[in-house]
Amino acid sequence: MTKNFHKEIKLAMKAGMYQDLSIKEKAIYKTGFRNGYILARDHNKKNRKKYTARRIIGYSFGKPTKLVIESIINKVCVHCEVNKKELMITRSRRQDICRARNILYNIFYEKFNMSLSAIGRIFGNDHTTILHGINMKRDKQRFWSPEQTLWKEFKEIKATIT
Repeated sequence: MTKNFHKEIKLAMKAGMYQDLSIKEKAIYKTGFRNGYILARDHNKKNRKKYTARRIIGYSFGKPTKLVIESIINKVCVHCEVNKKELMITRSRRQDICRARNILYNIFYEKFNMSLSAIGRIFGNDHTTILHGINMKRDKQRFWSPEQTLWKEFKEIKATIT
């Protein structure tokens, strides 16, 4: 028998599945027979857990398609009664436009777990602009202050998005 074969046997013996074996299987491992190695390999293949991506209800962590992004932008435009062109293209600082933009930043960040750069590319902004909008919500500043109605609007819009 070769040295590599003995190393493979020792590695197989250290495997976590070794403790679940019967007395006969353990004896085969310890004696180092070739069929014991094959048995161990087959045993490990059978008992290997298959990991699947977990899904958290209410959140989707995949990259949204352009169609989904457009749909969300349209929903927010209708809800906030703003023009999509003003929202996306112009750098208007009117409060209704800023509120709608900020809702979108936070939806994309929280619901879809998108990176700041990816959100910035959608709007043609720098990632720091998006970060400022997200931090305003976290710190409850400006129109995210507790007495504002934006919290209620945000929850309503977020609930309609699937």
